Amino acid sequence: MSLAEKLGQLLMVPFFGRFTSTDSAEYRELLRAVEEQHVGGFMLATRTGPQGIARAQVCPTLELTNDLQDHAEIPLLFGADFERGTVMRLEEGTSFPHAMAIAATGTPQDAYEVGRVTAIEARAAGIHWIFAPDADVNSNPANPIINTRSFGEDPHRVASFVAAFTRGVEENGALATAKHFPGHGDTSTDSHLALPRTDTNRKRLDEIELVPFRAAIAAAVSTIMTGHLSVPALEPNENIPATLSHEILTGLLRKKMRFDGLIITDALDMAGVAARFSPGEVAVRAILAGADVLLIPPSPDAALAALHEAVESGRLPIARIDESVKRILRAKAKLGLNIESLVDETALSNNFGKREFAVASQSIADRGVTLLRDAGNLLPLDATRPLRILLIAIAGDPDPAPAEALERELRRRAGSLQIVRVDTRYSPASLGKIPATETYDVIVAALLVRVADRKDSVSLPLEQIQIVESLLKLPKPTTIACFGSPYLVEKFPQAPTWIAAFSTADVSQHAVARAIFGEIAIGGKIPVSVPHANPPLKIGEGLAKSANPMTLVPADSARESKLTVVYNLLNRAVEDRAFPGGVLAVGCKNEFWIHPFGKESYESGARTVKSNTIYDVASLTKPVVTTTLIAMEVEAGQLNLDAPIGLYLPEWSSGPQRDWRERVTIRHLLTHTSGLPGHVTYYQSLKSKREIIHRALTERQLNEPGSNCEYSDPGFILLGHILETMTGRLLDSLAGERIFGMLQMSSTMFNPSRELKTRIAPTGNDSPLRRALLRGEPHDDNAFVMGGIAGHAGLFSTAGDLAAFCQMMLNGGIYAHHRLLKRATVEEFTAAQPLAKNTRALGWVVPTEPSASGKYFSARSFGHAGFTGTSIWCDPEKDLFVVLLTNRVHPVRTNEKIQQVRPAVHDAVAEALGFTTPRATSTQK
Repeated sequence: MSLAEKLGQLLMVPFFGRFTSTDSAEYRELLRAVEEQHVGGFMLATRTGPQGIARAQVCPTLELTNDLQDHAEIPLLFGADFERGTVMRLEEGTSFPHAMAIAATGTPQDAYEVGRVTAIEARAAGIHWIFAPDADVNSNPANPIINTRSFGEDPHRVASFVAAFTRGVEENGALATAKHFPGHGDTSTDSHLALPRTDTNRKRLDEIELVPFRAAIAAAVSTIMTGHLSVPALEPNENIPATLSHEILTGLLRKKMRFDGLIITDALDMAGVAARFSPGEVAVRAILAGADVLLIPPSPDAALAALHEAVESGRLPIARIDESVKRILRAKAKLGLNIESLVDETALSNNFGKREFAVASQSIADRGVTLLRDAGNLLPLDATRPLRILLIAIAGDPDPAPAEALERELRRRAGSLQIVRVDTRYSPASLGKIPATETYDVIVAALLVRVADRKDSVSLPLEQIQIVESLLKLPKPTTIACFGSPYLVEKFPQAPTWIAAFSTADVSQHAVARAIFGEIAIGGKIPVSVPHANPPLKIGEGLAKSANPMTLVPADSARESKLTVVYNLLNRAVEDRAFPGGVLAVGCKNEFWIHPFGKESYESGARTVKSNTIYDVASLTKPVVTTTLIAMEVEAGQLNLDAPIGLYLPEWSSGPQRDWRERVTIRHLLTHTSGLPGHVTYYQSLKSKREIIHRALTERQLNEPGSNCEYSDPGFILLGHILETMTGRLLDSLAGERIFGMLQMSSTMFNPSRELKTRIAPTGNDSPLRRALLRGEPHDDNAFVMGGIAGHAGLFSTAGDLAAFCQMMLNGGIYAHHRLLKRATVEEFTAAQPLAKNTRALGWVVPTEPSASGKYFSARSFGHAGFTGTSIWCDPEKDLFVVLLTNRVHPVRTNEKIQQVRPAVHDAVAEALGFTTPRATSTQK
């Protein structure tokens, strides 16, 4: 190698991974760095955009790295500052929380996982060298540049996380970098702005600052990055930064600590070094001190010229240059770049942005959430009840949309949410107006403070602090959600509830929202002490909160005895041959009872009904599947309840009675007021789903729309067709993804598989179409001809699954922390409709006299029945539901005794649970 080539290997210059035209000045400068300056590598950088930091994109980054490798005679090293994953520099990368949030989990294996995923993604994107982990021990609360980038304050704890991160990177094909040697944690100055000074003695350095670096070396870290720090205990000349100190880099790191990997400087355009010497002098001094790689010299040409002159003059021995070049080439060989320097671009999607990486990241962020105060036991909030949240998002930095990720997560759980945003540029504190207190129930104040270079602060401006103080004086429960510096807590001793994430990352905002509502347990521990908090906080403190699974809880046996009278009633109904057997599920205030009774059939040797016996629920398909999916489409703005259905089904408009047809809306179909007939025996002459839908689309109306309420299967067949037409998917697929999967309704489906037949209760054997005992295929003959999947019937389910569905409705559209519908949507769809003279809701039945719900279910209750002998009724006033599944159509459909059993069961349940006030019925008559 020529001297010019050797000197070039010592330089690492920046590049930006966006589309770069090959005739642009930027591209030509990159090629000059490769072909003329012979640089050893590039660092992936960010840029400043109109809304803050602009990151690179992964595909252009990979294309550009391959292109530059093609032009290089010696393979290039590409590095990046991926402290919390590739997302720090690449828009599409996996986002991990900051180091302090990882340490709050108390599990070093989490740091290994971050290193592992980051290495895999980095290599897939053409990046070999990860400038992480941060090995600084953050022992100074006033440190403006380390803070949450550190794993904490305890050196041995930090060391364990540093070593784990290092192994995660190195064992997965990339180079790790421990930084900022010999330790930037006990400083109060940003080295981007000036030269920080560490006033500590050698003993403390050995016992604190150097501990994580020793651990990194023991973990086989490939590289160590220098800090632009004045360390008088190691370098007598306090004006010489560690980066330029032979005593520190060669005397301590090389000789005493026996590190033989690459030493890379921190960026040389930082004021910590750049303000003291010229670019060329900085380069020469850094190499003389023992550095191997010069990161971002402010003038590469000046650096190369000065290095060349120093070699020629004898100031810089060529042997010293050779030492560094050999280390650089060894590192490239370790990465296999001497064999293949190009990355397969077609493999990017297999190794970058994978779902498993996001799941791992969310798990780490979840377990790092730390509760420092909860004086009023405010948390968790209850998403199953109407809750109006005021979110005040305050960013101590320029941010056009602070807490955007938190807002999305809170909005999904709350009944309603208002947001006020404040930052240092786009929404100043002077414009932040707090809404009237009567418009919200609780306050969540999100405080976001980023660690950023050249900012010199990790606190909030005074005017933002004053906003928080004013919030804490309001007569509303207030939770402070702190994203960033752990030391902010000391500024607000009056805050009763303080939850900390130690990171501003989106994934941490998701985690805090989950913790606030009890979706996850809270168990994080603060990795630093906050001595000036009130009361003072020690390392490892944090309150524990159990998760609230938001699922039904089985009632204990003592409470179950209350329903003995109901069970006896059902046994008498079996004796009276109202049905062979069935399953009752009762839920009240989130507890539930499930009670199987009787046999599956009247045959000798019939199986005893079990709790998980599956029933053909017939017309329960209408509210559970079709109505719920319609509500979702309305909520998403894809359907309009009052739009003519001809907009969605053009064929409808060409049928008879044009003036009536054009007035039929989705609302008419849901309330059975479209004028369509009730039950039509399509199966007698039609042989396919397509034929039945065509006939339904041309069906004559018996009444003018809105003039009469006639329970109509054809109307729901059309609703099912609208859903399938609008989404391009079958109802079973839609319901499986959007309803059954979300509610863990694993025994609910259309067209049950053969394997499930032993769990399915038979229906009738009197079908005019099939004339056989039916088990596992729809009792409804029209649904059968339609392939078992229809909007009016065909669903099979269990009492336990339907109990979860009912509880979701009572919860206002959410169950197990999965929101299917907004509370307002549930209320709209279950409210009595004037169009149906208040006898029906949208897809649901409401109490009329006499009612199948009995006399105690309130006027706000809603339910539905299935022809086969099934029903569900929900009462939001009592937080009560009853599911009754039977096969009363066995062996024949003419058995109507269930009509007397249903209201008796509902009355007996209500009385057993203490609900003995009959409903007011004046509006229902």
